[in-house]
Amino acid sequence: MINYRNYYRIFLIWCIIFYLEGCSFTMHYEQLMLLKRLGDSQHEIEDYVKKQKDSFLKLRDDIKNNRLKKGISKREILSIYGEPVFCKDIANEVGVKEICLYRQPLQYFSTDRAYLKFDKKQNLCCWEFISGSQEDAVTAKEEVINAKD
Repeated sequence: MINYRNYYRIFLIWCIIFYLEGCSFTMHYEQLMLLKRLGDSQHEIEDYVKKQKDSFLKLRDDIKNNRLKKGISKREILSIYGEPVFCKDIANEVGVKEICLYRQPLQYFSTDRAYLKFDKKQNLCCWEFISGSQEDAVTAKEEVINAKD
């Protein structure tokens, strides 16, 4: 004759094990979801940094190849090259109302920097490009631009 008591005990033990595993999953569910959100946001950050880097490299190439032209509106600059690292209103330079810094997104000191300067009508009036190596720094001021035109 088959002893059903042993099967019942084994079944009961398996039910308890599955129940406890389920409780452990629900206890750590919020932590697991936090890790998932962190991973998703890390991908968003990487995409943003890549976009900023590509935009800066395009600006750098446009400056070096004289494709950046005086008189372009700030809105157009933002649409082409993206957001700058920062913009600051200035009052100590004649004809310049605001200056914006563009650089590599994750390099702070030894990187190329482009300072775009805008007049009171928010049009590009001049710029300054400083190489990270300081050897081939290029300054494009209003006088230099006018001389080429």
